[in-house]
Amino acid sequence: MIPFIQILRPKNLIIVGITQWILYHYIILAFVATPSLDVFLFSLLVIDTMLIAAGGYVINDIIDAKTDQINKPSKTYIPSKISLKTATYYYYTLLTVGFLIALYIAYSIDNLPLVIIYPSSCFLLYLYSTKYKNSIIIGNVLVSLFVAMVSGIILFAERNAVFALDDLSKMWRILELFFAYMVFSFMVNMIREIIKDIEDMEGDKSAGLTTYPIKYGADSAKKLTVIFCALSILVLVLWLLTTNIPMDLRVYVFLLLLVASPLVVVIQILTKTTTKRDFSKISAILKYIMLSGLVSIILLSSILKSL
Repeated sequence: MIPFIQILRPKNLIIVGITQWILYHYIILAFVATPSLDVFLFSLLVIDTMLIAAGGYVINDIIDAKTDQINKPSKTYIPSKISLKTATYYYYTLLTVGFLIALYIAYSIDNLPLVIIYPSSCFLLYLYSTKYKNSIIIGNVLVSLFVAMVSGIILFAERNAVFALDDLSKMWRILELFFAYMVFSFMVNMIREIIKDIEDMEGDKSAGLTTYPIKYGADSAKKLTVIFCALSILVLVLWLLTTNIPMDLRVYVFLLLLVASPLVVVIQILTKTTTKRDFSKISAILKYIMLSGLVSIILLSSILKSL
């Protein structure tokens, strides 16, 4: 059973779950008196989001079985540990269970449009793996949009409760926090996706794929990554300067020190001669940045509740 668990990237799925729980607990439950989803239904929503991501990992590994044997032979499960046929059945089982859960959630809160998110997300991830992964930037954008929607799906599910708030300033703060985190997630994941493409150039080239680093070279891809890092810092600083959300010195120091500064470190690494170890270091830094972004939500929530 271990390969069937490992192929789902359990660490990544746990991060998805923690992200959604933090946003739900520290924003929705903290400021919305009557949320659309109770704790049980929200737990099902988290499981459903994890199943979408899990299905995306499985179909990606099915399509990339040959290239993964070159790029990451020690982490390849298809077909060495799981046959292609079994993996396909596994993929459809995950999709079916997830769709039934989505249907139950939508029916329970009398919000059937919510169920559309599940097949749409699964279809986008399928398109990414089968078509747009062999593209320049489009595939990276699709995956980054999905990462942004990990938090966005909560806002979509709770939109009626949020828009029903009598306190308009509270409503706009909730919307701003969600959109700020979604934009931040999108930008950081774009950086991560381009870095992965640089790392996987050898295997992708042998499989006949045409990613940005293969088309324009690793140096050009690194320059593009630096641009995204600089844009992320700029967006963060502009948000801090223009936001109407009350913040104290702790928030400014936290975000600049633990979110913006690591991006500067990534830029410094990329402007030098990089090795595979450097790319692994960058990936670790980006995960740390995402974690810091989540912690900032907790910090902002505590400040807003004290007002």
